[in-house]
Amino acid sequence: MAGMDYSVIRTTLHKHLRARLERAKAWRERHGPLAAKDRANIKDILSMLEEGNREYWHLLGSDHAREELDKFFKETGLPRDECRDHTSVILDEIRKGQIGYWKALLAHSEALEVYDFSEAQRSPQSASAPRPAPLASPTLSEAVEAFFREHEKTAGWTSGTVEKRRAVLDVALEWLGPDTAMADIGKREAAGLKEATLALPANRAKVSRLRGLSLREAIAVPGIPKISNATANAYLSAYKVFWAWAEAHGFAPEALFDGMAVAKRGHGTKDRRPFTQEALEKVYSALTDPGSKFFGKTSHRWATLIAMFSGARLNEVCQLQVDDILQVDGVWVFNFTDDGDATKRLKSSAARRRVPVHSELLKLGLLEYRDSQRALGRDRLFADYTYHPKHGYGDKLSKWFNRTFMQALGIKSDAHVFHGLRHTFATRLGQADVPLERIQFIIGHERQGVTNQVYMKEGFTLRQTREAVERYAVD
Repeated sequence: MAGMDYSVIRTTLHKHLRARLERAKAWRERHGPLAAKDRANIKDILSMLEEGNREYWHLLGSDHAREELDKFFKETGLPRDECRDHTSVILDEIRKGQIGYWKALLAHSEALEVYDFSEAQRSPQSASAPRPAPLASPTLSEAVEAFFREHEKTAGWTSGTVEKRRAVLDVALEWLGPDTAMADIGKREAAGLKEATLALPANRAKVSRLRGLSLREAIAVPGIPKISNATANAYLSAYKVFWAWAEAHGFAPEALFDGMAVAKRGHGTKDRRPFTQEALEKVYSALTDPGSKFFGKTSHRWATLIAMFSGARLNEVCQLQVDDILQVDGVWVFNFTDDGDATKRLKSSAARRRVPVHSELLKLGLLEYRDSQRALGRDRLFADYTYHPKHGYGDKLSKWFNRTFMQALGIKSDAHVFHGLRHTFATRLGQADVPLERIQFIIGHERQGVTNQVYMKEGFTLRQTREAVERYAVD
């Protein structure tokens, strides 16, 4: 290989995976063999890896291959420029190395479940024999900082997103200890963090009685309302994402917090429900009846109607540009993307999608409104919505809809909020027998299962999604 010796790539990768394997094996010896679910997951991974180099990376997609290459060069320290012409070879070595790693971990776990008293078995290492020095495990704080360094660069997180996720992981750091080795954090420790999270005081930073208190002290103060189960689940979800990343990148021997979500409380929480039929009709009439006092609020009117007939998120609608309404293969679509402006952002990769424009919006004159904004020389569909680093473009619309519009219509409630339009859209499509996977694709949710995540990465055709969107009706 010109530029980089093949043996160097193989040796370096082997050394890197060996170190990761030794950490995982040491953790298993302390905490026991793999659970049946974990073994099944590893076998699924192996079956994909063993399909072959081209087939494996084709299944996972180019984005995943680039991420693996980035991780390889970052963790091994090999010069990327010298390997640029040998991407396929390196990906194949990564794949083969992962096969060896997972098979070795399975074999080690199986050995922990067997007591072999045959004479051929070697006796345990004597107390006098020198034991190899254990590999140092990264600390929780080191893993957290590495997590943010990567995602701030590669995931395009905004300052608001970073602030929220740091606040969540700060709870884990304070409870478990920043200098605690990642290898020493297992399911029991995760359960303890979950228990502490459920006991977190609501608005801890704003309660004067809690100022200056440690997390453990704050939890023990009586008479302070606790966070809702919905908020607790958001914390647990963030923990799960972090530990999955940590395991994949060699910072932790196991991904934790899977299956730890809690059920909704029977009372005291705001239950997200769709709009009632009466409320939905009132909203639609107020936005479309020429005699309505709300008809003249052009930006609010059109932004709300788009959300109502597409199921799009608040900020996805408010950041739309004039060119984001376009015709593809004869179908008018909303192009929900973060392209075209540095301030545009999406919640996840699944949020990047094209959603057919409902025929009702075309009848109401959406294209004429779009053209009027273009004629005024505006790039953005709603030029009066200003950008906020934390809230994006949706703050003005959200406050108007939730505080003013609902109040004026006499339907203000916990269910009748702007996000409820999205919930209503998804509910109505489900009631119209639209398959769940198609609803998830249209509203930009992550789809579940290997079939949808791997084999259906391209999503559905415009014909399929247009037919589904048209099943939504207000009356």
